Parts: sequence; C-alpha cells; structure tokens
Amino acid sequence: MGNKTKTSKDLRPIEAHTKLMKRYKKGIRLSKVPGIKYFFKRIFGPETSTGSPIPINVSLGTYENQVLPLAVTEHFIKKASYIVLMDCPCRTHSKCENHDISLGCTWLGKDAARIDLEKHPSARQGTVEEALERERLAYENGLVPHLGRLKADSWRYDVLPDTGHFMSLCHCCPCCCILFTMKYSTSVIKKILKRMEGVTVEVNRDLCEGCGECFKVCIYDSMKMVDGKAMIDLETCLGCGRCERKCPNHAITITIDDYSHIDELFARIESYVDVT
Repeated sequence: MGNKTKTSKDLRPIEAHTKLMKRYKKGIRLSKVPGIKYFFKRIFGPETSTGSPIPINVSLGTYENQVLPLAVTEHFIKKASYIVLMDCPCRTHSKCENHDISLGCTWLGKDAARIDLEKHPSARQGTVEEALERERLAYENGLVPHLGRLKADSWRYDVLPDTGHFMSLCHCCPCCCILFTMKYSTSVIKKILKRMEGVTVEVNRDLCEGCGECFKVCIYDSMKMVDGKAMIDLETCLGCGRCERKCPNHAITITIDDYSHIDELFARIESYVDVT
C-alpha cells in the first residue's frame, strides 16, 4: 500500500495581489527599516493618527435603537460640515467581484472640500442623506466601516497641510482592503488602529471544527490554529467581527461589555479630528 500524505489546510487570509497592493505592501514593510522607521512614526504614527473598525455583527444588539455601525457612523456624518463620496479604490484596482465597488470611501470635515475631484473621477460632494444611505447599503453588503484620522490618507489625497479636519470613513471587504498591509508594518504603526474598548471576540473550542474559514477573512492575521482548533490572538485582533459572521458552526462570539464605550470611542476619535 502506498503512503498516505496528510494535506494541511490553507489558512492564509484572502489578500489582494495586484501590482498596486504589492507596492503598498512593500512600502509598509519599509516602516521597519531604521531611519525610515522614524519617518513613518513621526508622520503617520499614533501621535497624529487613530482609527477603529466598527463591528457589523447583529449579535451585538443595538445602540440608541440602531445597529452599532450605523449608530457610530451617523454620529459623525450628521456633524460633518462637508462630505465627499468616492468609489472604493481598493476594490476598483482589484476588480473585486465579491462586494460593491461603489460603496467606498466617505470623507468628512471641511478639509474634504480640498480633494481634487478631477483627479478622482468617482468622487463627488455628497449630502448627509446620501452618506447615511451608503452606510445602510454597506452594512447590508457585509462591509466593515473603519473610521478615524489617518494622516496617510491626507498625503494620498493631497489634503495638506493636515489640519485635523479630514476624517476617513472607509467600508472594507476582506479580499481587497489596503488595511491588510498593516500586519507587515512596525509595531508603532500597528497601534494606529485600535479595537473598540469593551469588545471581545472568543472561540468556543467545543463547537470549532478547525475548518479554517475564519482565517480567510481575518485581515489582521489574528487567527491561530492550536490542536486543530481556531484561537484568537487578542493582542492583534481589532474586533471587526468578520470571523463570527463567517464561521459555519457558530463557534465564534463577539460581545461588548458596556455600551458606554461608544461614547469613549467618540471622544477618542474627536480628540484627533474635528468634522464640524
């Protein structure tokens, strides 16, 4: 009888490999190089940038009579003095077939008016009503909102000097999002994105069958396989909740211990960026 070979599961997350994404990946890896590392920290580090993914899971319940992501994003959209809507550049470049390309970036604050719309054909000024409708559609499409002040976006869209009035609100899929490159960066840059306080993601090892489906959608490289069962590295997990939605065995749960943490999130973001 021939020897049987044991095939190992492919536990690599979905990851865009277009020329653009390879370039971004190469660029973010430079943040670990001495000298260049200092530049990244000074220009794009946590002293000037912050952001958080907002969990899209129905199991978290509601906050002020709305599902969590809609309540959080509405808070900032209704305050914004100026709004720009844009197709998702990541999904556009990757020719994404899994999620709606038009449900892309929303830029908030008076400095959003400085985006050169001629350089970005899909970008246009939007209304509060249009921005809120986009949030509803993005939620239904399974996209995770990431919001905050990211100075790298100010550079990318030539909104300089960055005066603290330019908020990024992106709607990210697990297959094309540029934020997957963050796991290749220095630890300082990784600190820009923070899990919302009070959010916990856990795996029930009795229910987990080790299928690896959750690994596919974890862009932060936070899933580990231990003794054939999935485990979550809470040091790197940002609580986006994609793994819970993907798990076919309902072995993953995401909870928030106190909704007062939402007010803490508002305060942290608003200490970095003013959209009024």
